[in-house]
Amino acid sequence: METLVREKGVNSFQMFMTYKDLYMLRDSELYQVLRACRDIGAIARVHAENGELVAELEAEATHRVITIANRVSRAGHPRAGVGIPVPRGGPVVYAETTTAHATLTGLHYYHQDWFHAAAYVTVPPLRLDTNTSAYLMSLLAK
Repeated sequence: METLVREKGVNSFQMFMTYKDLYMLRDSELYQVLRACRDIGAIARVHAENGELVAELEAEATHRVITIANRVSRAGHPRAGVGIPVPRGGPVVYAETTTAHATLTGLHYYHQDWFHAAAYVTVPPLRLDTNTSAYLMSLLAK
């Protein structure tokens, strides 16, 4: 990691708390990588989802990574609307979304034309709540 930062100009590293048995880091591994990022001045980009119960525990995973980052000593905004307070002087936390999630809803999944519906399949899936897109757009650049 240090070579990539110092010699190749890489400034961030993506980590996953999901995709069990593929990319998912255990908490102890996440802690080690966050420490390494801190030590070399890199940005930690964490896909914060609970690898076991993805839909139910997104907020919990976000809280977990913020807690781990705090232990590392000051790393990524809680998921939109999670409302987890980040202590003053704590890590700088950013959220991200995709263009699809900020502009579309999962209602396309119910379109009678299967090809139309299939064109909207994303990971994570689009939300059915028609207010989600507007809410995400309202959070941009805050």
